[in-house]
Amino acid sequence: MFKYAFEGTVIMIGILFSFYIEEMRVESKNIEIKNELLSDLNGSLVDDLEQINNIKELLNESLESISELQTDMNNNHQLLSNLESLKKIIDVNVSISFFPEDGVFTELISSGSFELIKNKQLKSKLLEIYNHQKERNYSISDDMDVLGKDYEIAVLQNFRISLDYNSLDGEFYGKPILNDYKFDRDYYLSNELYGLLTTNYLFGVMYSRLLNDIQKGYIATLALSKKEIS
Repeated sequence: MFKYAFEGTVIMIGILFSFYIEEMRVESKNIEIKNELLSDLNGSLVDDLEQINNIKELLNESLESISELQTDMNNNHQLLSNLESLKKIIDVNVSISFFPEDGVFTELISSGSFELIKNKQLKSKLLEIYNHQKERNYSISDDMDVLGKDYEIAVLQNFRISLDYNSLDGEFYGKPILNDYKFDRDYYLSNELYGLLTTNYLFGVMYSRLLNDIQKGYIATLALSKKEIS
């Protein structure tokens, strides 16, 4: 009787042990997948940080052009030539949106790998940059797109501008090339154009601030993700 009980116990222990081994194997595989996804995510974060830097550089150039234009307007158009002014007006573009690469984060969520992340701070940062900050980014971008269209229409109509377009120049969308124009001094010095430039400046500064916040979040998330993998 004891013999059968002992054999049964051994068999039961063997079965439980095999279950335990299989569970450990599955858990190890899931952690491996999680780490692979985090590694891919790190690549996306690096690409996004490069995109942010490029957008910030373009925004700064637009903000500088606006400052130079308004200084010229304040001095009754005595500092810049007509051509210089129009080139700067055309170069003003704060409607350049940041589009994060969120595909890997979506896969982290859908695969269940997100729940395997041990670092709670990393989880919090990921949710912040791919949810809260992402929604803020898109909300402001929508308003900036409307402003950009209004500004572009006003400029092209009032200065009777015709353009060529170099799609290969510029970091994102190419670059317009001034072909012909009729400079309207009265409109150049008008409150309407001055106000449009001021509005562009305010949105540019506001978006730069948001990008700085997003950039800090990305840098912190990248460091935490690398630590999680190691």
